[in-house]
Amino acid sequence: MDKNGKIIVKAEYLNVGDFSEGLCYVSKEVIKKGYKWIFIDTLGNKVFDIKDNFPETEFSEGFARISSFEEQWFVNRNGVNEFGKTWKDGHGEFKNGIAYVSDKEFSDFYPINTKGERIGTKTFSRVEIYNSRKKDSMGTKDKSEYKSDNYVPFQENELWGFKDSLDNVVIKPKFYKVDKFKNGVCGVRVNKRDFETANDYFLDAIINESGEILNEIEMHCYLGFQGELIEFYGAPHFGGGVHYLNKKGEKIKPTE
Repeated sequence: MDKNGKIIVKAEYLNVGDFSEGLCYVSKEVIKKGYKWIFIDTLGNKVFDIKDNFPETEFSEGFARISSFEEQWFVNRNGVNEFGKTWKDGHGEFKNGIAYVSDKEFSDFYPINTKGERIGTKTFSRVEIYNSRKKDSMGTKDKSEYKSDNYVPFQENELWGFKDSLDNVVIKPKFYKVDKFKNGVCGVRVNKRDFETANDYFLDAIINESGEILNEIEMHCYLGFQGELIEFYGAPHFGGGVHYLNKKGEKIKPTE
């Protein structure tokens, strides 16, 4: 569905990934290897089939990495093995024109370009790749429009509030539990509970960057933002159905 709750692709799949670059992998069938995957477009039309293989990544910079569990390769938006070659292993997706592959499992990864050509002779571990990409991401991260991205929760007595990056109090402690700010809003608990239910991350309100309550609503098994919408359940233990709120704290109901 879109962020207003309008259903774009009907609920007919056993499992789905996330949309990226206009494509998403989905499955309607279970096979011996797990799920049988296809890629669809944003209207739900089948674009291509990857047969009995597994999607290791979503699309990034025009490519998705596919695995047969014995070898891996990159397909283009038509599902074709773009480079006409395979590797034993891979790590991550294409980013800034580079992806990492290996001729052995779990180690000795090396970078390739968008022609499938190896770059240099040096090899890397998964940890080295992760740290390198994390550093690059921090260096190129766009400045957020939300000042609350830098808010840090703090506790005074039994209540929680938020400080900014300079240690100034921006929201006084008045909540019994807080999540983290995202998209300018945050899930909190305003009412004290005498006991906690096992495996139930329970919050009961959404606040804005000023600490004002946008909506006071019971949210069980709170998952935070999943794309454009906040997702939670209506009862403990993932019961009571799935519910959604937008960035204004307004309830969104899926509609045809």
